[in-house]
Amino acid sequence: MQAFLRTPETEEKYQAHIARGGLTHCPLCHEEPLQQFVHWKILKNAFPYDKILQVHHMLVSMRHVTEEELNEEEKQELQTIKQGYLDDHYQFILEPTRGGKSIPGHLHFHLVVVKEL
Repeated sequence: MQAFLRTPETEEKYQAHIARGGLTHCPLCHEEPLQQFVHWKILKNAFPYDKILQVHHMLVSMRHVTEEELNEEEKQELQTIKQGYLDDHYQFILEPTRGGKSIPGHLHFHLVVVKEL
């Protein structure tokens, strides 16, 4: 499904990244943030859904955890970020279902601005 959301050039780069073992370790853990909070950071998506999106960033927990493993402080800050910062910068927050996540072990949300038609 994600291949339909990327331009052919971006999808080719993504597939080459996977072929080189790019998902054998978590790429979200060590990326430099565009914005950092106490428990969360915003990253630029290296392989955006650029066929349909103008902006494609990700909100990522600072710890390598699933949603079930979040502590109360992380949950609270997530709500604060959703209710404040994100409204000023993005149109939508997207989260794939469990089966659609390419990095299921590290909780992240897709922050997007859709291209105008």
